Amino acid sequence: MREHNRLRIERLTARYARRIEETRAPAEVDFLREFDELRERLLRPQMEEVAAELCKAGHDARIVLDEGHEKPSIELALGLRGGKGSHNKVGFCVIRWEGYPLQILAYLEVHPPPFDVERFARAADIGPERVEHILVEAVEHILVCNAP
Repeated sequence: MREHNRLRIERLTARYARRIEETRAPAEVDFLREFDELRERLLRPQMEEVAAELCKAGHDARIVLDEGHEKPSIELALGLRGGKGSHNKVGFCVIRWEGYPLQILAYLEVHPPPFDVERFARAADIGPERVEHILVEAVEHILVCNAP
């Protein structure tokens, strides 16, 4: 084989290997580490801000870790004064479904079962604006469902 063709195949196979690696799901330990980092860096602080506003309005909002249907998880339990729903929470968790890669699920729960809001393939896909939007929309939905 001519040298230039050998080098060309070498470059092609290296590029192919990089593309395959980029599409492969991250290892579970890496995915869980990224979720933990996301939970502490972004999810918890934003939930604390929303909880503070709810507490100002007389509700008993609190952050709950790893008590969701799937674990790890973080949930904002609204603690609504006079709320009809037994759960009234919005959360994020790692889901493991057979045949699918690990995903981060944003969900809300007014009355069981939970309602899936959005799924994310990677922690890096979740930004502060999206988290704030999900939290505020979920609080609105839960308040409407519980209003007399």
